[in-house]
Amino acid sequence: MQFSSDVENIFTQEEIEDILKDEQNFYIEHAEKNWLNRYFKVKAMANETQVPSIVSSISDMPHGSSNFKKSKTEMYAIKAMQASEWLEKLDSAIQSLSPIEQELIELKYLRKRNDGSRYSDEVIYPQLYIGRKKYYKMKREALDILGRKLYGAFAERGYS
Repeated sequence: MQFSSDVENIFTQEEIEDILKDEQNFYIEHAEKNWLNRYFKVKAMANETQVPSIVSSISDMPHGSSNFKKSKTEMYAIKAMQASEWLEKLDSAIQSLSPIEQELIELKYLRKRNDGSRYSDEVIYPQLYIGRKKYYKMKREALDILGRKLYGAFAERGYS
């Protein structure tokens, strides 16, 4: 308890709220920019199948050499595997949210309209049977939680 009183003596309540708001904005931006906005691209990479090249290459370099170039087929397989792992991390983080927060994230970020654009917030909150104000509050909280969980995965695995 001593630490929190010391902090309150150093910072005003307004300064503490500004710091916490900046932190929340950081995690929200991280969730949107580094994960949710990349979802469809990464999903396409995970599902992509490549036809192996018919052209073979001959090299006198042993396979263990750091200069040895991997085949295109192998590179595509590795990228597809990394994309699948990335999607699993995102899905796991989304599953940790409450059911209504999961639905909000799915409707807003993981589904597209027929024309390829995302659904607007005004279309989503009536589908969730909640008011506009509650929707935006819930959206910020869900993105904050998601951003915090994904930031740990981001730092741990070096996703970018």
